[in-house]
Amino acid sequence: MPTRVFTEEEKSQIKLIMLEAGFPLLKKYGMTHTTISKITEAAGIAKGTFYHFWKNKEEYMADLILYHRQKMIPVLISEDVLNGKRKLGEEDARKYLHAVVDEEISIYPHLTLEDEAKLFKNTDTFEPDIEKESAITGELLRHLDNVRKDVSLPLIANMTKLLVIASESREELHEAVYKETIDTLVDTILNLIFERG
Repeated sequence: MPTRVFTEEEKSQIKLIMLEAGFPLLKKYGMTHTTISKITEAAGIAKGTFYHFWKNKEEYMADLILYHRQKMIPVLISEDVLNGKRKLGEEDARKYLHAVVDEEISIYPHLTLEDEAKLFKNTDTFEPDIEKESAITGELLRHLDNVRKDVSLPLIANMTKLLVIASESREELHEAVYKETIDTLVDTILNLIFERG
């Protein structure tokens, strides 16, 4: 039987369907138990089709994280802000940082440190890159009002990573003070971003 050749538009649509299927599966099963079979079944495609896009589950998960992160930005930051017509304040930034670790809307709380290790080992997507991460952080900060002139973009990037790591390690932290821990990390990040006094 001949192999089906997809048009570029079909490829884009199939990839999008598989990425859309990923977050609900990750929330339900975690990365370890989200199998390629579950992804393709949820997407309604043949298992072999998966390998036209990714060589393994870790590559897929890396793309899923990037896709979900991009998808989250316009949900959390309105179009008038993204278009530069308005800037966000400190409380908006606080809501954004809390959303990064919110189990209902963010992908990060559904990952573990073990998952992160697998992604580091099997992809190059999340290797620390100070220039790239500083540029991403700078792009987000340009939407904020009253940012410190001496803000350290790499430090904000690292602190945000620590926030994510805390959500991924929740089971290893003291549950009784988990919310306070997250609040303290968020407050620290905000103090590093915004002018005071």
